Amino acid sequence: MYFLITCFGNANAARLLPALISLALIIGIACTIFLLLKRREKVRTEKLTKIFQELGFPFQAAVEPVRLERLSGFPLMNIGRGKQLTNVISVEGPNADIAVFDYRYVTGGGDDRRVRKQTVMSVESTSLVHPVFYLRPEGFWSKVGAAFGGQDIDFVEHPAFSEKYVLKGESEEEVRIYMDTTLLDCFAAQDKICCEAREGTILYYHRYTRVEPDTEQLQKFMEEGMGVFEDLVARQSRPGGASA
Repeated sequence: MYFLITCFGNANAARLLPALISLALIIGIACTIFLLLKRREKVRTEKLTKIFQELGFPFQAAVEPVRLERLSGFPLMNIGRGKQLTNVISVEGPNADIAVFDYRYVTGGGDDRRVRKQTVMSVESTSLVHPVFYLRPEGFWSKVGAAFGGQDIDFVEHPAFSEKYVLKGESEEEVRIYMDTTLLDCFAAQDKICCEAREGTILYYHRYTRVEPDTEQLQKFMEEGMGVFEDLVARQSRPGGASA
């Protein structure tokens, strides 16, 4: 206070003091929130480390720029800025290379700034032969986009699927041939999943949702992702599958 009086005089110091107190409070709150979020991420990583070590999976907590670059062709990886891929487990099997990881990115700015986080499963396999397609839950804005000419591949013969999901692809004709009734049934039976497929790799996730660091929930998520992978592999044995 003496410093303020010396620099600005009694009257000016009295006017400045409330503003400085407010600024100090804002900075203090921001720092507290930052530290709490950092602590929460640390606890999540510690829990995931323990779970995956118990399951016998190799775990990497640090950011993985190489994998992020490898998956850069997928729509999910081309949204926003400040992209981070962390808390990675990877398993190389005889038929597929599987990874599960946390993915984070930032959209908007100011009051509209949003940090988006989700748990993602990637499966890479030479057993996958498919056209490029991207599937996500139908929402209000996707319906608006479709009304103004945005792509959404619907199937009149399968309204349950079309009402539930937005489907896009580089070749609509190839996607329509590939998505037979059995595969549409499989996707329609799922609840609000996202699936992106290109070049022998799929990404499976629930939009803006991270799986809790719980053994049962993580195993369930991985089983669901592998179920989608197996459905796509099975598609190749039916007419129109192998040549898609």
